Amino acid sequence: MKSRNLSWWGLPQQVRFLIAGAYNTVFGYLVFAVLYVSLGRRVGYLVVGMLAYLLSLVSAFAVHRYLVFRSTDSLPKTFLRFNLSQIVALGCGLVGLYILVEFAHFRPLLAQALVITMSVIVTYVLHNHYSFRTRSD
Repeated sequence: MKSRNLSWWGLPQQVRFLIAGAYNTVFGYLVFAVLYVSLGRRVGYLVVGMLAYLLSLVSAFAVHRYLVFRSTDSLPKTFLRFNLSQIVALGCGLVGLYILVEFAHFRPLLAQALVITMSVIVTYVLHNHYSFRTRSD
């Protein structure tokens, strides 16, 4: 029987994205939860969402750049494109969070979990075709 040595780089990009996304999701959600529990009564869930986004941004960029897409493009250009893609995803997420809390009457922590889940598809498409595209793409 032939032994298969599956390295990280042997995994398909979509699988690496999902694994990295799972890490980023847990990290981002924990940041959101800690901030919501500690600050939520004073600043509200939408401000907490913005703060959690900012705190999670650098970690997510590094994970995607180096562990998923292996980007060799200019760091400043890639970071700018990543941020533009993230802003689009953030806008969609905050609108979704607002709708789920204010109109569907979900609790903010559950609503945030649902919004994060929906953003996986949007962010993969944006990052694959825009943020970390290579010149040959």
